[in-house]
Amino acid sequence: MSQVFQLDGTLFRFLSRIVDLAILNALFLLFSLPIVTIGASTTALYSVLLKIIKNEDETIVKSFYFSYRRSFKQSTIVWFIMAAAGLLFGVNYSLLGNAGGLPLILWTSVLIVFGFVYLCIFLFVFAYISRYEDTIKKILLNSLLMGISHFHYLILLILLNVFPLIIVFSSSVGLLSGLYFGTFGGFALIALINSIIFRKIFSKYES
Repeated sequence: MSQVFQLDGTLFRFLSRIVDLAILNALFLLFSLPIVTIGASTTALYSVLLKIIKNEDETIVKSFYFSYRRSFKQSTIVWFIMAAAGLLFGVNYSLLGNAGGLPLILWTSVLIVFGFVYLCIFLFVFAYISRYEDTIKKILLNSLLMGISHFHYLILLILLNVFPLIIVFSSSVGLLSGLYFGTFGGFALIALINSIIFRKIFSKYES
């Protein structure tokens, strides 16, 4: 029992990880404040978490800042692309109310396909950038292919990331709960769970 309370014991490692997540969450929020830098901040968050899972690096602040600087340009461009595509999707979805009959069915089908492709790319792309160097075109394509090739993991990622957003924006109580959860470690915790899934996927390609 005494080994649990030693500096290398289970309890100490668990508490150390909680502190790491709190620091990472604070860094993510701080570097995401301009909004346009959310892509680079998300990439840096995944970079650190994937290294922690593989026991490659535990210098949290230094590793986060290095990844943020290294991937800033590429991640920001990808973020703008995804934001523009999301806005386009939202505009087209809002226009569905003006359609009817066959046009409604066809346009709904197109939006479903577009939405699926968008989710595949969005859920994988920043984790992909954090781990691999590639052109933007290949980053987007490979993120899509990974999502399609690991459909069961894609569904799990959707459940972990999309449904909580639906709950958060469904009511004022959900929004306040989401803000509280996100401020005090929620983003890093969800990213950690995502990273465990991504690690299982990436290991198949890295081996």
